Amino acid sequence: MAAPKVLLPVGETELQATSGRLLHIAKSLALEGISVDVMTYSESVAEFSNGLFKEMQAVRTVRIESEPTHYHHITSLVNTFIKLTYDIYLPETDLKFYKLTAFDDFRGHIANFTYPETDFSTYDAVIFPIPSNEIPPLPDADIFYSTICFYAKENKIPLIGIQLYPVVQTPPIYYCAMDYIILKYDWEKEMLKEFAFDLNKAFVVTYGHEGYFFSTIEDKYLDSLLNPGLHIPKQELSIMLINHPRLRFCVSEALDVLNELDIPKTVFFLKRKFVIRELTEDDVINSYFMPKIKKLKGRVFLMEPDSKGSLLMLSDVIISPAYLTTLGFAAGYGKLAIVYNPLVDKKLADPNAIFIENKELLKSAILKYFEQKKALTSIPDIVRTVINDKAATGF
Repeated sequence: MAAPKVLLPVGETELQATSGRLLHIAKSLALEGISVDVMTYSESVAEFSNGLFKEMQAVRTVRIESEPTHYHHITSLVNTFIKLTYDIYLPETDLKFYKLTAFDDFRGHIANFTYPETDFSTYDAVIFPIPSNEIPPLPDADIFYSTICFYAKENKIPLIGIQLYPVVQTPPIYYCAMDYIILKYDWEKEMLKEFAFDLNKAFVVTYGHEGYFFSTIEDKYLDSLLNPGLHIPKQELSIMLINHPRLRFCVSEALDVLNELDIPKTVFFLKRKFVIRELTEDDVINSYFMPKIKKLKGRVFLMEPDSKGSLLMLSDVIISPAYLTTLGFAAGYGKLAIVYNPLVDKKLADPNAIFIENKELLKSAILKYFEQKKALTSIPDIVRTVINDKAATGF
């Protein structure tokens, strides 16, 4: 069975508004087995896309160039407008509507170029960045997006709108044109009620950092996840265990729990750069922890403390035998921050960190978080849902 394939049309304004993050949607889909064509009219967008995906065969960049509109076509459009509005008069006058508009507003807004017909038969869905009425698209982008909408509708390909800008800035016509919508927040979904949009076809991205792909606000910490160097699938848990110079028994018990976890996982063992008399930290790890580390199932990495910042963002669960302020920071990004120490009898009033005193509770907390992670909604999840709907209903 052929892999699903989607089209992602991208204009200059939408790419710039997200500082290029929008194209990482294609990367996320490709890593989950969905082929993507990034289509654009812009040379600069095509160049950026080719550079980003030069090593990803599942993502292809397609640039289409405009072609001039035939003069007779423009005349035909004006004549059609006149015919459709010929019997319409301005209220309380005998002046016909078309006489004021056909050769001014209407004719003046017909562009002198268009884009060629595109074969949509190979696509299962189109992921469509919704423009803003605060910054209306220029003619090249406007006609490009209109062309995409037209051929998607003609070929009965589902249009999945991506809500880049606030919902209050969305021209209402897009809520009529889109078949599905992807949002960042639940409150945005509630606002769609005002436009009578089917909320069963509106999805809020809750998985990890994927909402950042189509956010117009930058976050330097989330930027570290755009090209992490290591892919952690949604069906896998990434766990960072922080070493400690004195609380070695806590680290050892945490390793026991990780060995008991029968789930897909990646474990990062973070060093602290300490020395105990004549022993270096590496000496302690090799003689005391290494037998248990080698038993861990899945990927295991011994990491230097300099990588702590990027690892905090890449990890789902952070376990430390002592309280660190970085735990609260990580929890602010949705991570499970755990202080594991059976000897701690006084817990800090930090709502972000969980204090756990025994191995069974530690195991239970990790497994619960793993189930919660799998239940989150990702962009690939949404696309597969749409494709399955299309297959079941014929769209």
